[in-house]
Amino acid sequence: MTDDLRGLLKREKRIRDSLDSVASFVREFKEEEDKDEVEVRLQLLESAFHDFHEVREKIDVILDEADEDEVVDTEESEQDRQARLKYTAKKREAESAVVSRSVENCYCKAKAALLKWQNQMRPANPSSAVPAAQPVLSRVKLPEIKLPSFSGVLRDWVSYRDAFQSLIHRNRELTDMDKFTYLRSSLSGDALLEVSSIELSAANYSVAWDALEDRYHNRKLIVKAYLDAIFRIESMRRESYEALSQLISDFEKNLQMLKKMNQDTDSWSTILVHMVCSRLDSATLRFWEAAHNSKEVPTYRNLTTFLKNHCAVLQSVEVRNPAGEMKKPTISKIFDASLNFMTFSSSDGFRDTANSLANS
Repeated sequence: MTDDLRGLLKREKRIRDSLDSVASFVREFKEEEDKDEVEVRLQLLESAFHDFHEVREKIDVILDEADEDEVVDTEESEQDRQARLKYTAKKREAESAVVSRSVENCYCKAKAALLKWQNQMRPANPSSAVPAAQPVLSRVKLPEIKLPSFSGVLRDWVSYRDAFQSLIHRNRELTDMDKFTYLRSSLSGDALLEVSSIELSAANYSVAWDALEDRYHNRKLIVKAYLDAIFRIESMRRESYEALSQLISDFEKNLQMLKKMNQDTDSWSTILVHMVCSRLDSATLRFWEAAHNSKEVPTYRNLTTFLKNHCAVLQSVEVRNPAGEMKKPTISKIFDASLNFMTFSSSDGFRDTANSLANS
């Protein structure tokens, strides 16, 4: 190990110790005792984070050069040397990315907390009061709002993008540096990797946001993801309020997102009825067939209206024994409750069908 590399590694350790110190300050923060240190800790955090990137870049350069020298000194063929160098460089890059992500996550969380306390304490300090013409309410309260999170799952992109744009991206009271900090804090997994190589600075916020848009705002793949989710919805194993409620929710949630992507799901009524019915348990399907006592093709809206009412029925007839265990409602109880929820045009015919099923 060269003296330059040894010195840089020691310097990097001191920088990470400084970041850990700020993180400990955030974890153990007591407003009355520590409020005067917030500004200083913010300055220390910014300085340490800037120095970290500078030192890490120099370390990577030295390690890359060392790898090249090691490969050149071998007796391998040129093709094998290039392949090994490429593998080593890729491995080194992955290791460096892990270190950088760890530091950046620490920085983002610490800065978000420090900015929150700084903004909360500003109105109490007359020397730093903001002129009345400038609205500061949004900025003060924003850190208290739970930020949306995104890990790179394509189906979550649209809802995450809309929430983040509403809370952060279009907030004029936040600087681009603040926005970038919040952006990093809200990302994880593959999504965080997408922007991890972009240096944290005000000028790079738009670069990072555009990178996420380019990667994830693919309408074709998003629509496919929602369709795949619909086809993967599991069938009900038995009749229960929880299972039926989950089934309805899974269909409705994905269809709403498809509508948001300008897909004409209203025209899918017949196929949706078939898909939902194929996932119902036998008892619920029998109730539906008895309710829709017609030769006409039912609509998806008819089916969901019935299922939501039936779901309410199942919830209403759940009873507990003295030990607190759930008792499965009998068919006769479900039919009695169903008749109170729904009115059909041929009520006598339906009641006859219901009574015959209940007595079977």
